[in-house]
Amino acid sequence: MADYFTPTVIDPVIPLAAMVPIERIFLAQVFDEELIGETAYYFSEDGANDLISLPANEVRAALEAAMPETSRLAQKLIDEQPDAILGEDDIDLDMCGDLWADVLQDIIRRSPDLDHLTVTMAFSCSKMRPDGFGGLAMLITAGTVRSESTHTLFDRFYAEAQANGEIGHGHS
Repeated sequence: MADYFTPTVIDPVIPLAAMVPIERIFLAQVFDEELIGETAYYFSEDGANDLISLPANEVRAALEAAMPETSRLAQKLIDEQPDAILGEDDIDLDMCGDLWADVLQDIIRRSPDLDHLTVTMAFSCSKMRPDGFGGLAMLITAGTVRSESTHTLFDRFYAEAQANGEIGHGHS
């Protein structure tokens, strides 16, 4: 059985003051968090966590400082987990990979000190499989999340090479 890894780095570091508490709790569960003065560096050696558990009491306290209209994470929790927020059990969030880029973008939108973040991912595998290697680059601004993987880059290369008559067909 092959193990797939996605080491991830988010740059630059994020000022703690730029995040509302619920975002910081969330990001520290999705990624590893290293505090550097008044900033947080987010990364992961294996890849972002897709399934996380947040203590309901911490979520309640953190949501008091969040404004749902400026935090999609706060709005999602309020809309989708109202009973769990009021309970005592942990709140499980699945598919965090679909949410963390929105959280980072919301931070940029509110921050006077950040106009972008980059996310760099490396795809690797414990076995030499063609589908287990590559990467992804992401540029997040207040207005747009741009993302391209090495697989989509190769697709573009193949299309250009075919259009120029350099190759007869695309990838195998």
